[in-house]
Amino acid sequence: MAKLHLVDAFTDRPFTGNPAAVRLGTRPPDEAWMRLVAREMNLSETAFLHPVEGGFSLRWFTPSAEVDLCGHATLAAAFVLWETGALPAADPARFLTRSGWLTCTREGEWIAMDFPSLPCVAAIPPEGLAATLSAEPRHCAGNGMDLLVEIEDEAVLRALRPDLARIAALPARGLIVTARSRQPGIDFVSRFFAPGVGVPEDPVTGSAHCALGPYWQAKLGRAELTGFQASTRGGVVRLEVRGDHVVLRGQAVLMGAVELKADQA
Repeated sequence: MAKLHLVDAFTDRPFTGNPAAVRLGTRPPDEAWMRLVAREMNLSETAFLHPVEGGFSLRWFTPSAEVDLCGHATLAAAFVLWETGALPAADPARFLTRSGWLTCTREGEWIAMDFPSLPCVAAIPPEGLAATLSAEPRHCAGNGMDLLVEIEDEAVLRALRPDLARIAALPARGLIVTARSRQPGIDFVSRFFAPGVGVPEDPVTGSAHCALGPYWQAKLGRAELTGFQASTRGGVVRLEVRGDHVVLRGQAVLMGAVELKADQA
């Protein structure tokens, strides 16, 4: 049987943050089986890993697509390796992914992930963007993967009910919406919509913070930042911009495990 661990990532409390399922196997699973499992779990990402020379192979699947980079499921995968004893807590977790090698280290209750920086460059807003969001963009940028839009006010961001069909038609994996935070200890807030890959709204998105980090570093003049993703579940991401890398820090909670009788790997 296939065992999957269920983890809430980017949080220290159950039922918040971003849930992910993690399958640790001994050899590469069949791709069609991984897609079926991800669809069955119906989470924003299901992670599949197995040992390879130098670490672990790691792939991420939404219910409808494989993605090139995912933060919360990487955090969840590292957490499962340490929690289950598959990797000593003092050892770094190294993952071979479609975005190259990614390294996670444990820092007490926090997990630090060394990710590539994905800075955005200014872009002309797609036609109808304001109507799509029901909010006026202050700035629009893109990085070849996602579009990033800054709006004026945190309260407006939290109340957004965007047109998901129009977002799905944008030439990007997803749409990051961000604003300066009004909360003490939080520098910026964000939300992330990716209906085109089967994720209407992602609860907490590590890969989006690879763009948000350099964006807010340039605006605020600081390399160390704290972001809050203001989905209904919500989650905190601590960031440190280091040149062409961004260190993302988050916590995780092990929620349980499920066993699938239909094991193909």
